Amino acid sequence: MVFHTAKMTGRRLAVALTTLAAMGLTVAVAQGETLRFGHNQQTNHVYHAVADHFAQEADKRLEGLDIKIFPAAQLGEEVPMLESVMAGVQDMAIAASAWTSTFVPSMGFFSVSYIFPTQEDFRKALNDEALNALIDEKIAESDVAMKRVATITAGVRNLYNAVGAVEMVDDVDGLRLRVMGSPIESQVWGAIGASPFSIPFSDVYTALQTGLAKGAENAAAVYAANKHYEVAPYYSLTGHQWLVGFVFISQSRWDSLTADQQDTLLEIGKEATDLSIDYAAKTDADMLEELVANSGVQVNEVDTDGFVEKVAPIQDSAAEELGMQDVLTRIRELR
Repeated sequence: MVFHTAKMTGRRLAVALTTLAAMGLTVAVAQGETLRFGHNQQTNHVYHAVADHFAQEADKRLEGLDIKIFPAAQLGEEVPMLESVMAGVQDMAIAASAWTSTFVPSMGFFSVSYIFPTQEDFRKALNDEALNALIDEKIAESDVAMKRVATITAGVRNLYNAVGAVEMVDDVDGLRLRVMGSPIESQVWGAIGASPFSIPFSDVYTALQTGLAKGAENAAAVYAANKHYEVAPYYSLTGHQWLVGFVFISQSRWDSLTADQQDTLLEIGKEATDLSIDYAAKTDADMLEELVANSGVQVNEVDTDGFVEKVAPIQDSAAEELGMQDVLTRIRELR
């Protein structure tokens, strides 16, 4: 008989061990376990703030369970990390919905632009239990060996390039643009008029530097932290996508946890939603102000009407194609 003692301390533990010893039974004392948690951004990025929240709260609230963070793609980019999580080699990872769609195709729907008109619409959706339950159903249907423990964001994504200011949709015509790996990303930007292609995030700087790419799109904090402004100094406020991201845990690791540990991780994950939105909004604003003042970056407002008009039909068609009509309906109900 094995007696699990990770949650027992003091007198209760001593009594239990004494009792079992008197009965002549084998006693296995659970040692502290460490979860390996990877992400692909720098330590001043919202992904790291989320990972650190999990680590700090696990230390306080999950006796015998520690979280060690591996930032800046130390464990690989998002797709390889997800592969490691599903294989049970890596315990936890953060991945954008676009990269998650490599294994859960329906998550590519969140790459459709302008489905969240405002930050508050976005906040309401990410905190909605019904919407997250639908997301979990889609993940389960794809039969991947990982569990969502949080829905977060890396901020609102905008367009930046090396050519000149983008002020209206016609300014994007023919722009060779690096996008994330979801097919929907290419569909959206193709409809807008760009020439989209996908490469790993770690290759974006070199692509912009060599001219392989003329532009890319990302949140301001990512643009700043990775010094993309050095090779693409025009940052245009298209606000086309509030990025939906997820914190995943390996299914095998999840199944090894107690019910109390699982519930606590999910509670920590719910707290991470608002944390990520607030952190991303503040750091994006701070980064842009600093770049304008010190790095010669040109930030410009954009007339988004043309963008919205070209993308609008894709919202419904993508939802139908990916089996996400119920998700889109719920998002619209929450506005």
